[in-house]
Amino acid sequence: MDTNAYTLLDFGHGERLEEWGPYRLRRPDPTSSGSARNAIEPWNDADATYSGEKGKGQWMTKERLPEHWPVNFGDLKLHVRLAPYKHTGVFPEQKENWDWARAAAKQSHRSLSVLNLFAYTGGATVALAKDGHFVTHVDSSKPSIGWAKENAALNAIAPDRIRWILEDAPTFVTKEVRRGKTYDAIILDPPAYGHGTSGKTWRVERDLKPLLENCATLLSTTPAFIILNGYAQQDTPESFHRLLTGIIHAKTKQQNFTIAGQVLCLRANDGRTLETGIVARCVFGGGVQ
Repeated sequence: MDTNAYTLLDFGHGERLEEWGPYRLRRPDPTSSGSARNAIEPWNDADATYSGEKGKGQWMTKERLPEHWPVNFGDLKLHVRLAPYKHTGVFPEQKENWDWARAAAKQSHRSLSVLNLFAYTGGATVALAKDGHFVTHVDSSKPSIGWAKENAALNAIAPDRIRWILEDAPTFVTKEVRRGKTYDAIILDPPAYGHGTSGKTWRVERDLKPLLENCATLLSTTPAFIILNGYAQQDTPESFHRLLTGIIHAKTKQQNFTIAGQVLCLRANDGRTLETGIVARCVFGGGVQ
């Protein structure tokens, strides 16, 4: 057992109890409905607890914790810290996407040019760059890009494997379309709602479709895959499947592709699953599903 790995110990009553390497964290999660399975004692033994509402809460610790510490996700190491708004800098359910992307990229038998949008602290970026692919990492948050650079250094990623872009994803993609750039693979992890560097709001119900249409234009003539994550209540694996299918047919000449949508989950120690979002994965050329 890897004692430096992530484990979902328990969830319920609107909270999660997790182990992030050597530290046990307790934090709110509105999707954690139902009753927790463990007695109250493990919950009270948390090294840090996030108390209060998302925008007004704070982390409370029993003892002083490090500013950050590494947690293993397979062969990747990612820095975790007690960040504002109950975050830790890693969404552990995304490991499933990282593993899928690495497998899909490997089947291409070449070094891919990958565009990672809303790239946050760089889990997908590091995973693909570690395998020798070239990743353009785009995020509108300067602290998040700084954190992602820490993760790249932690994994000894060669500097020429990643291009760092501090910009709103839709703005950057529009510029890349004008410049005639292309990419072999595209990853999108947009929030349901957010603010960019220009102050313009992002609303997934309004802004996702035109962004995806521009992304389809950026695909190379030999694309490998697309990954699209979603968190809005109205989105489903089926709606993402329809959206991607229609856009790829309308905006590209690709005919040989397969799209699979599913719910992303975390599995607790007792086997229960906690739903965290949805994903649609498109692979071109009959590759991995």
